[in-house]
Amino acid sequence: MKYKELKEIEIDKLEFDKNNPRLPKKLYGASESDVIHWMLLDASLLDLIASIASNGFFPGEPLLVIEKNDKYTVIEGNRRLASCKILNDPSLASVKTKSVSNVLESTDSRNIPEKLPAFVFEEREDILAYLGYRHVTGVKSWGALPKAKYLFELFQLIKDDISLKDKCKLLAKQIGSRGDYVLRLLTSYQLFLEMEKNEFFGIKNLSEENIEFSNLVDSATRFGNISKFLNIDFDNEIPLENLDMDRYSELAEWLFKRDEENKTKLGENRNIRLLNQVVTNDKALTAFRADTSIKEAYLLTSVPDEIFTKSIASSLKNLINADDVKESLNTKIPDDTFKDLDELESLVKHIKDFIS
Repeated sequence: MKYKELKEIEIDKLEFDKNNPRLPKKLYGASESDVIHWMLLDASLLDLIASIASNGFFPGEPLLVIEKNDKYTVIEGNRRLASCKILNDPSLASVKTKSVSNVLESTDSRNIPEKLPAFVFEEREDILAYLGYRHVTGVKSWGALPKAKYLFELFQLIKDDISLKDKCKLLAKQIGSRGDYVLRLLTSYQLFLEMEKNEFFGIKNLSEENIEFSNLVDSATRFGNISKFLNIDFDNEIPLENLDMDRYSELAEWLFKRDEENKTKLGENRNIRLLNQVVTNDKALTAFRADTSIKEAYLLTSVPDEIFTKSIASSLKNLINADDVKESLNTKIPDDTFKDLDELESLVKHIKDFIS
C-alpha cells in the first residue's frame, strides 16, 4: 500500500466518503449532517463514541484519505471520523442526543481529538485493493451488500482486455479469496441493481437498507438449480444476459415479500435448499406457486424417493458390518442395543407394510 505521507489532520478538514459502500445510495453526495444522522441510527456508533471518549483515538490505526483542494476525503475510517466529529460538536447528533450527552458527561476533554492521524494517498484506487481484502475477506468483514458494492467498484477499474473469469481471479487474488466467490458476489450485485431498477418489483417496504442481500446471493448464485431457473449462465461473459425477469421477479417475491404475519413464502433461510429442488420439478413448482408451502412442495419432488432408497441401502450396509463382527465381540452387549434391534425389527415391518 503506497501512501504519500502520514500526517495529523484537523478534523474540520476531514470529509466523509460520499461513495462509501456501507452507505445507502440515497446518501451518496448527501450532507455531513445527513450522513452522521444515518450512522447514529446504528447503535454500535455510540459504543465507538464511548470508547474514544474513554480511551482517546487509537493512533495505531490511522485513517486512509485522499487529498483534494486542502480537504481530505476519508476512504477508510468514516465511523471513527463521525465519532470524533460528534465528540467535538455534540449538536451534530440529531438523534440519540441523550445518549451522546450521557457519554460526554463522563468524558475527559483530553480524550477528544482535534486532529486525527491519516495516511494520505494520491488516488482512491490506491486504497481500494487494500480495503477489498480488509472488509471482504479480512478481519473487519462488512455485510454482504457493502462487500458486493466494493467489489463492483474494484471490478470497474480493471481493463476490458481480459475475460470475466480472469477479472474475477485477479480480484480474488487482491482480496485473498476465490474467483468463483467473486463471480457470485458480482453477479448477485448486478441482480440487485436489476431489482433496484425495477423498483424492487413493487414489493412493499423492500429497499436497499433492509433487503436480506445474503439470501439473494445464496439462492440465485450458490444453488445451481435456481441459477438455471433464472437462466443465469456463469460461463457467459455477461452472466445475466438472458436473465428471465419474470422468474426473477417471482423469486424476489418468494424471498422478500411479507404477509400480515411478517413471513415470506419461502420462510426460513434454510428452505432455499428445498427451493433448489422444487424448481426442477414441474408438479412441485406448480404447487408452490399456488398455496402449497415449500416443505409440502418439496415432498412432491423426486428427492424423498432418493433419500428413502439410499437410506435403506445405507442401513443394510451397516447391518452387514455388524453381522460380520458379531463373532468377535468381547464385551457384554448393552440392554440399549437389544432395544435398538427390537425397534429396527419393528421399523422394517412397518416400512414393508406401508410400501407393499
